[in-house]
Amino acid sequence: MTKQTFSFPVFAKTATALSILAAISQASYAADNGEAKQLRVVVTATTTEMTEAESLTSVSVIDKETIEKQQPQEITELLAGQPGIDIVTNGGYGKSTSIYTRGSNSTGTKLLIDGVPIQSHSLGSSSWQYLPMAQVERIEIVRGPKSSLYGSSAAGGVIQVFLPEAGQENKANVSLGGGSFNTKQADASVSGSSGNASYLLSVGSFDTDGAQVKEQAGDMGYSNDNVLARFGYDFESGAYAKAFIMRAEGESDYTTSNNSLRSNDYVNQVIALTGGVDITEDWQSEIQIRESRDDYDVLNDQGAPTGTYYNSQSQGVRWDNTLWLDNHEFVVGAEHIKDEFDGSYSKERTSNSVFAQSFSQFGRASVQLNIRADHYDEYDTQTTGGIAFGYQLDDIYTARVSGRTSFTAPTFNSMNAENWGYTLANEIRPETSETFEVGMRADYQYGYWDAAVYQADYDDLIAWDYPTVGNIDKARVRGLELAAGTDIEQWSFAVAATILDTQNQSEGANKGNRLVRRAHKSARIDVDRQFENASLGFTVASYGERYDDAENQSLLPGYGLLNLRASYDFAQDWNAKLTVKNAMDKAYQTAEGYSNPGRGVFLTVNYSAF
Repeated sequence: MTKQTFSFPVFAKTATALSILAAISQASYAADNGEAKQLRVVVTATTTEMTEAESLTSVSVIDKETIEKQQPQEITELLAGQPGIDIVTNGGYGKSTSIYTRGSNSTGTKLLIDGVPIQSHSLGSSSWQYLPMAQVERIEIVRGPKSSLYGSSAAGGVIQVFLPEAGQENKANVSLGGGSFNTKQADASVSGSSGNASYLLSVGSFDTDGAQVKEQAGDMGYSNDNVLARFGYDFESGAYAKAFIMRAEGESDYTTSNNSLRSNDYVNQVIALTGGVDITEDWQSEIQIRESRDDYDVLNDQGAPTGTYYNSQSQGVRWDNTLWLDNHEFVVGAEHIKDEFDGSYSKERTSNSVFAQSFSQFGRASVQLNIRADHYDEYDTQTTGGIAFGYQLDDIYTARVSGRTSFTAPTFNSMNAENWGYTLANEIRPETSETFEVGMRADYQYGYWDAAVYQADYDDLIAWDYPTVGNIDKARVRGLELAAGTDIEQWSFAVAATILDTQNQSEGANKGNRLVRRAHKSARIDVDRQFENASLGFTVASYGERYDDAENQSLLPGYGLLNLRASYDFAQDWNAKLTVKNAMDKAYQTAEGYSNPGRGVFLTVNYSAF
């Protein structure tokens, strides 16, 4: 295929986003009356509570209000076009989904569900497509390496999904919806407290016939039945204990390379028991015992097992200690993880880790230091670290600069590539990287903007390029990220834009080529207008062209998606939401040969009691 460029729609959308960013900055500055702005709190960047302005890491927060407005059916709707985030899917509705953060491999974005990591140990990435959106209340996106805090698979960043919490007030909610592609969904939850105990139970079901993914293959269906149960207890001494289980199971249809119909009968599950206590006034200790599962059996077109299955299980214990001393905060801890996989082969490995972090304030300046050592039973200890500086220029502007290292453990599949018909180009080594970043943030009373530039240098990046799999000696990623948002009167605006330059720097025929499946540009615009009993809004998410092969011969064009939404409180405790996904009925692919759904219209009715 002849190489070519596609300037529409992403370039136009990026320019529009930058223009709106400037307008937001001016509007927010004009509206600022000097009062302190209530900033959102993030915990993923440091494991402790810190405002977005205080964070020395680039962060984005998708809060409960935003999620309720947009009524997403898949997490990709919320992540699309966010700064530094690229998405590749093999079709929509439960089909294989990869998240690339800041140009890292799909294995370089760590998914946490309320602090519990979950991933496929064969693929090394997470099953993003199976996350039940009815159970998602908040998302924090941390961009940039976080191996020094969370270990392997955080080279590009960490995305933490927070589930609904048990509340002190008794509440009950019921939601019913449906729409295009014969989609049906139902969700219900109840929560409350009794004395020092609190609880939450939530159940949901999502089912769709799906859309055509491959030519002449018919619609590919998807179902997801899920449950979330929480329990918490606060002791009179100040200690606490809490436990939760989230389980999602169902089926997702797909076609093989020879067009045979198959279905994944999957289970995604996370369980955690957490206890915490204030040992002294300045020392808080917390321990979490956890387990996660990412399993699926392959069924044939009659729904019978084919004998092929992929079962991943991870068990872990993490101990965190937070200490405060004047203007200094310290986090020290240890972690033990056992990963197991059973399928066409069986494999397990264990790791033992220790980590430490300090955050210190010196007037307007702040310093963060991180270090972590991960010892695996398969290869040498991996040591990662980071240092970051921040300086508050005045009451509005804060500058930051950081340098961090990371590593990603090889996937079990890459270490057993012969099972898939590949030849090992070398003995697979862990991926490592060094990232340098400079950023600036401005916080006004009614809005903010944030800008960051960075360069990540990767060694031993693992690449699958049939018929071989091996380490790319060197790769470089450079990026520019911009984000802004404001709330003025009844209007809410948010924009984001990313420019990404990736390059294979290894010797050979592909030297100088862009890395596979990373879009060069992306942008996102969210606009909402609130009325007395109603709201209207839209989202535009746009990506530039990307290559689907290491040789940079297969070019997939850029695309832009428009999602519309409306909400109406038609009676006390009752609400109806109407959404139109892909309103322009855009045909697009993020992986060659796999089409995504066209226009879809969906209606949801919600009832809240108490």
